[in-house]
Amino acid sequence: MSYVSVPLRRLVTQRAEEQCEYCRYPQAASFFTFEIEHIIAEKHDGITEAENLALACPCCNRFKGTDIGSIDPETKQLTPFFNPRIQQWSDHFRLQGGNILPLTPEGRVTAKILQFNLQERVIEREQLISIGKYPVL
Repeated sequence: MSYVSVPLRRLVTQRAEEQCEYCRYPQAASFFTFEIEHIIAEKHDGITEAENLALACPCCNRFKGTDIGSIDPETKQLTPFFNPRIQQWSDHFRLQGGNILPLTPEGRVTAKILQFNLQERVIEREQLISIGKYPVL
């Protein structure tokens, strides 16, 4: 894995407004440091530069791993994950209570593989929403 310099890490973190770019979980609510992750993994020839890096919470990053997509459960087509560098979160997902609802094929495969709606994750989101600490569009 390539080294991510301090200035590049700072840029990615600030650009993400210190929240996971996949599930939008706020860094300030986590016991764990968020990770700089390759949107296109290095093993798939992804490069270590700002346009291919995202800030990810440990849950999203672990579930994503080096995957870059999956089979959409509706269309049965190979579909890339949501890409926070070139796509808008609100075009692919909608928050309903503590659940993140996918709106597109990219949203469906991302929500499924990154397991956005595991019960414990939904409960955490609901609690953060109730105290105004989770970003609601």
